Amino acid sequence: MEILAGGGYRVGFNDVPDLTASGATVMDALQALSAEISRQYNTEKGDESAAAETARRQTDILENDRFIRGNQMQDSVMKAMALGFI
Repeated sequence: MEILAGGGYRVGFNDVPDLTASGATVMDALQALSAEISRQYNTEKGDESAAAETARRQTDILENDRFIRGNQMQDSVMKAMALGFI
């Protein structure tokens, strides 16, 4: 916590220098910091959800696209022929 030259307070964490908030009183600064923490958490949570959804879609496409499945089958047959299994 630091006292600002123009009045008010700035609060934050030593380990996370980019996570700070200011307010006219210590309580205002702490409430602003709480709101900033919530905003960053929700943003990160949203990013993780989006990444999980993208991975799920890619897996769904790979498992259910008939052209991809056909190419995989053709590749398996060609390899079996090359190895002399067929």
